[in-house]
Amino acid sequence: MLEPAKPAPLPWTLRTGLLGMTTLYYWAAFFWHPVWLRHVGIIQYKGWFLDAFALLASSDAAALGLDPYAPNPLDYFHRAHVYSHWWLHLHDLGLTRADVVWVGAGLGAGFLLTALWRLRPASPGQFLWYLAVLCSSPVILGVDRANNDLVIFILLTPLVPCLLSRHGAVRLLAPLLVIAAAMLKYYPAAAGLLLLTAAPRQEVRARVAITLGLLALAGWGVAGDLAHFGQIGPKPEGLMSFGAAAAFNTLGWSGWMPKAVGLAAGAAGAAACWFRRTLRDWQPAPGQQSDWLHFVLGAALLTGCFFLGMNYGYRWIFSIWMAPFLWKLPADPAAPGAVQRLMRGLRWLLLLSLWWDPVCCFVINQLTGVMPGGMIVRVADGLFLAGQPIDWAFFLGLLVFLTAFARRGIDLLRARTG
Repeated sequence: MLEPAKPAPLPWTLRTGLLGMTTLYYWAAFFWHPVWLRHVGIIQYKGWFLDAFALLASSDAAALGLDPYAPNPLDYFHRAHVYSHWWLHLHDLGLTRADVVWVGAGLGAGFLLTALWRLRPASPGQFLWYLAVLCSSPVILGVDRANNDLVIFILLTPLVPCLLSRHGAVRLLAPLLVIAAAMLKYYPAAAGLLLLTAAPRQEVRARVAITLGLLALAGWGVAGDLAHFGQIGPKPEGLMSFGAAAAFNTLGWSGWMPKAVGLAAGAAGAAACWFRRTLRDWQPAPGQQSDWLHFVLGAALLTGCFFLGMNYGYRWIFSIWMAPFLWKLPADPAAPGAVQRLMRGLRWLLLLSLWWDPVCCFVINQLTGVMPGGMIVRVADGLFLAGQPIDWAFFLGLLVFLTAFARRGIDLLRARTG
């Protein structure tokens, strides 16, 4: 007796389009009902795209001869410019505050399209996993603010395809992308780790040399910007933020010492992984290289940000690059059981990290008007502290993979042949 034929799977374009439309409908619900944002942890002050507006206001101030690094009267909140002077040339492109709507909407659309380029669900489970990442509050926060992290995301999207290109000249474009992103917002310098991607030894050395040379030249030009805003930079805290010093700050310990303790803990974790040579018996298969390198890219940016400072929640957008590998590796029969379990654990930890704060904010909003304000603050702090072990476990787990990648790259640089 013939078995009934299985229905043909939907084309990937249709599956990805469905993912995009579902995400867009979810985002649009908050556009039409902005009051809902506070229930998922997002405070909307004076409308959409506030961070894009701040950048355009800084550029307008510079064009008018004002000091953009001082409180800016052209911005809604008089925010001073806290990025490199490269952003102050937006007016040279003809962009002003009057363009904020289409600039913000364009950034959001470009971000979603580049995210969908990475996320191509092959099963209902994978579809729901990607949807959980794209519809999380940290991602919506980045779109709501039109934060320039979206620019970094779009700018670094070609990095892995460049490194995997068959053409050596294209592969050598990778340092340019890393340096451009780093000069716009500094922390993307962590993406330089990917320049250790396996290739002929001389090519890897050339990448590193080009990057160091460009970093010296470009870094000299923006080093003074750090002096301008070093004391007025944003100071994220509480729900919808993350960082190694978060628990210390919430408990009242601030300054440079808690940052140093968090960084030391990260360095100790990396050293333990390095000297134990974790993952020495596992390497991704050739067909997994793109997913693996995107995973490393997202992990490098997020882990660097976690251990070096406090960050607003929208920085979690870089976990989008990690999502495919987090889904696929636990189901790879060729991967050792320990590697599968570790990656499966990281997938659950990422899901908890993305949704813990929004759920807590929803609970706190239900308590408003029911209990005194001071008690609500204590509840919020308690819930925030309860979520810190999740973040720490996630980033210490990422160090296992990052140190293994770094060790292989450095071993390649030190090899006498290859």
